[in-house]
Amino acid sequence: MSAQKDLATKGAAPQPASASNASFALSGHVDITAGAGAGDIGQAVVYFVPDAGAPKPRPGDYRIYTHLRAFDPPSLVIPLGSRIIFPNQDDILHNVFSATPGSEFDLGTYAEDERASYTFKKAGVVTINCNVHQDMQANVLVVATPYFANADANGDFRLANLPAGPGKLTLWHPRAQAQTQAINVPSLDLLTLQLALTRPAVSAHLNKERKQYRASLQPKD
Repeated sequence: MSAQKDLATKGAAPQPASASNASFALSGHVDITAGAGAGDIGQAVVYFVPDAGAPKPRPGDYRIYTHLRAFDPPSLVIPLGSRIIFPNQDDILHNVFSATPGSEFDLGTYAEDERASYTFKKAGVVTINCNVHQDMQANVLVVATPYFANADANGDFRLANLPAGPGKLTLWHPRAQAQTQAINVPSLDLLTLQLALTRPAVSAHLNKERKQYRASLQPKD
């Protein structure tokens, strides 16, 4: 079953520039210059934080499935305060946990058709693993802004409903170094952003007890 997001953030249509509540859009394209594999472009995330401060994003419920002994999707961007539900669709046990400082959790071991969840209360990247299977890893980007979007299958993105003024635009991918640049809204330029994927899909890690896994499995590239 393909991954499903319960809450979609949709930008409103831009208002006339003369209106007090004027809003604008930024569009662009992400190119992966090295290390690309199937589905990698869709994991690229672009988000904007105004220098004057972002309004509080609206949290929601999202899902990451454990399916075919993998996390589906392997990465996800969510607003701060959102909950992720982890349904188990495998006929084996999984134990989902994170050792990321400030976002540590352990959902325990649960079987097929069972689920567990966690609410993310700190912005940043949270790495998620399975205590049963070393080669399972997901990355969640928690953002404290409502202005974010994934690149589509062609690498195109659009951020809608942005306020006018200066801010910071960040390009993130779980396998690349995050890139941030200053930008002023509105901008008529079509942005072109580039990524080189230099990190493995599964980084080296210990189990939830901070020990080596019993079965030595090589991380996926």
